[in-house]
Amino acid sequence: MVGSDQKPHAILIAFPLQGHVIPAVHLAMNLASKGFTITFINTQSIHHQTTKAQPDSGGDIFAGARKSGLDIRYKTVSDGLPIGFDRSLNHDQFMYSLLHVSSAHAEELIRDIVMSDLPPPATCLIADTFFVWPSMIAKKLGLAYVSFWTEPALVFTLYYHMNLLRMNGHFDCNSDLQGIRGRQECGFCSL
Repeated sequence: MVGSDQKPHAILIAFPLQGHVIPAVHLAMNLASKGFTITFINTQSIHHQTTKAQPDSGGDIFAGARKSGLDIRYKTVSDGLPIGFDRSLNHDQFMYSLLHVSSAHAEELIRDIVMSDLPPPATCLIADTFFVWPSMIAKKLGLAYVSFWTEPALVFTLYYHMNLLRMNGHFDCNSDLQGIRGRQECGFCSL
């Protein structure tokens, strides 16, 4: 545990999809502004896209934050696929790799950070809720774990209570629509 004289050090992992990285960046900056040391882990593919879009950044999305005094470190990790692999056209392979391959790469990097002599020692792991493996890594390495939900709270509430909403008749789904159980087909001609 962190002594009273040491800053807390959080390792933060963003899920590599649009709508997940920016909220994680904002969380990293907010925590750093409150005195945390942050090690932000991004995938190499998102890092490549970011640096390609902003070549003046020098490859470090937190360089400006550090200039203003925030203690944010930046690391990249493989998602298990080559940089040139088109993740948007091969979504199933991408998701499989995130679930089954990237976790080993992330665990190795997180272990290196935890075992590092660079102060302050890491105290917690914050990871996007869409990942399924960070809690196991945190437990193995003795880190506190925080699951970070990047979408609005209403969306979380709907996901969490979907079965209850269906059981109470809010979704009267009795028939099947191609690929979607319980929805009737709606032809454009009837609209």
